[in-house]
Amino acid sequence: MSAEPAAVAAAMAAATAAHRASEVGETVKSYLRRLRFRDPALIERLASECVERARRRVAKLDSAELSRRAIEEAQWSLDQALARALGVNASREPSLIAGARAALLLGDLGVGADEFYLNASANSVLASLLYKHLPRPQPPEAPVAMHPQKLRFFLFKSV
Repeated sequence: MSAEPAAVAAAMAAATAAHRASEVGETVKSYLRRLRFRDPALIERLASECVERARRRVAKLDSAELSRRAIEEAQWSLDQALARALGVNASREPSLIAGARAALLLGDLGVGADEFYLNASANSVLASLLYKHLPRPQPPEAPVAMHPQKLRFFLFKSV
């Protein structure tokens, strides 16, 4: 008789977790649409993958953390897709990837994030679209030589 309340409690916990996961999934789908993903089937699949990867990294009852991690996974997926299209390593070129993300989200490229995500290797056409719309510093960067500075320390002599 004591097994029934435990089974009911486990079933209710599983139903609650499934409901939270579906809420998080809807949040991630909305975020993917804002990232310029267009294909509904791809959005559905990518959202479920992001939620599943995030679920492995969080406590079971923390839906806010699950949502945050799932959105991070969606952002990571887009960054990896942009890095593949540009033919660079995302962890070694974070400023280039950030610029490419800005170009995709702010520029009118005529393509969605789907094309970048579904592309398996470096693509010169997609890369050229991104490079045309990369943010440029205003005014353009102009490095100058820095004059040597004497260091002064409070507690001991200057070097």
